[in-house]
Amino acid sequence: MAADLNRTVSHFDELVGTEWLDDDPDHARVRLPMRDELRQPVGLLHGGVISTLVESVCSRATARAVFGDGMIAMGQSINVNFIRPVTAGAAEVHARARHRGRTTWVWDAELLDDDGRVCAIAQMTIAVRPLPKA
Repeated sequence: MAADLNRTVSHFDELVGTEWLDDDPDHARVRLPMRDELRQPVGLLHGGVISTLVESVCSRATARAVFGDGMIAMGQSINVNFIRPVTAGAAEVHARARHRGRTTWVWDAELLDDDGRVCAIAQMTIAVRPLPKA
């Protein structure tokens, strides 16, 4: 399957409901309104959803920055620390590339609730590799 960076969002992000606010490596941002299907059993935003938002924003912003050089981006590692729950409203991830290397990018990200409180902090490493032929 050929890469299509002109597509507005990935199929997975459509499924989750990710709203893209900015995909610049200096201030990449996504937002996700809370829905019942995104909650874990006691009603909090699921940690996997939070990790998904971090992965999506960091991968997409890296991919958009390196694709013109014949490179692709893919998640290599993620570490998320959950600080406070998100139970209503929306969650927004603010991410910034801290290292933009030839083969890896490292990102810092925060997930904020509607009141601007930090609910999770994350670090994401993205592998940068040559675009596969065919």
